[in-house]
Amino acid sequence: MPPSASRLAAIVESWFTKHQRPLLWRSGYDPWFVWVSEVMLQQTRMEVVLRYYATFMRRFPAVEALAAASEDDVLAAWSGLGYYRRARMLREGAQNVVERFGGRIPSTAEELLTISGIGRYTAGAISSIAFGRHAPIVDGNVARIISRLRGIDEPVGSPALMRAAWIEEERLIAAAKSPRDFNQGLMELGALVCKPSNPDCPSCPLKKQCVAFATERTALLPRSKEKPATRAMIVPLYLITDAKRRVLMRRESGALMRSMFHLPHGDTSLLGGVTIDVRRGELLGTFRHTITNRRIEFQLFAADPTGSVRDAGDEYTWIDPRELARIPHPSYVAKALAMAAGLQSKPCAGG
Repeated sequence: MPPSASRLAAIVESWFTKHQRPLLWRSGYDPWFVWVSEVMLQQTRMEVVLRYYATFMRRFPAVEALAAASEDDVLAAWSGLGYYRRARMLREGAQNVVERFGGRIPSTAEELLTISGIGRYTAGAISSIAFGRHAPIVDGNVARIISRLRGIDEPVGSPALMRAAWIEEERLIAAAKSPRDFNQGLMELGALVCKPSNPDCPSCPLKKQCVAFATERTALLPRSKEKPATRAMIVPLYLITDAKRRVLMRRESGALMRSMFHLPHGDTSLLGGVTIDVRRGELLGTFRHTITNRRIEFQLFAADPTGSVRDAGDEYTWIDPRELARIPHPSYVAKALAMAAGLQSKPCAGG
């Protein structure tokens, strides 16, 4: 017979109070701070989020500040975190809160779900963590714990596993004394103990209740899903500078990284192709970068345009590399300009 929900919840809550990490958004549990942290942590590792979170919050310390900011300002502050649609949706959500709720972030999951960019998980996370309400959450960490705890033999991320995880989470959160500690405790266990590979079962407070541990299947549950094939790509980048040492950049209009500023580059299936003809010069260096399932080798060349930049189109502009932090750009651009720092490029005659 499965252990009672109240017993499991109490174990997780007790463990969390002793082992929680001192994260910035856990100081006071301000709803805005919690919301931003949850959006940043979607598809991004904790160590990466921690490098950007404090700076972002200093720039946008309240929901009204983000709602009033331009998309470019928000994307610039988000640059380096990737998956930029999250930043756009966060801005739209902030505008919703200001326009519909007078700047007050709602406390119930039902109200939160009416806000742009907030789905079932984020609504539950804000409601339970910021406001202490009994709202369920299921992310990858929680689904993995429940799969092992209950012996659910389904693939990672599958509809069957997620359905079962939501049902179980609803049962457990209803029995929790502190929804805030319970939900965070599950996520913390998944991050620190019940990891995807090499879980630290001896340290797990739930090992006595865990079906996978009892049947020696922790390495098998949840089942792995087939990963999409990795695509290797080579993309040439062109470093074009003018007499003022500014760099020519292009605002992307395609589906991927839309509105971000990029260096001119060769035509690829990843980004829109150049609409400017260049004369390729010295190879300045190469570096590797990953975008979704693409493994890219960027080749940075010094280059000159063969015609006037003024004829290239409105999407091109000259940017001082020292001002890069003020414009939205993908992290590979910062890598390229850091590589080029100190190297002498020929001034562009067409500026």
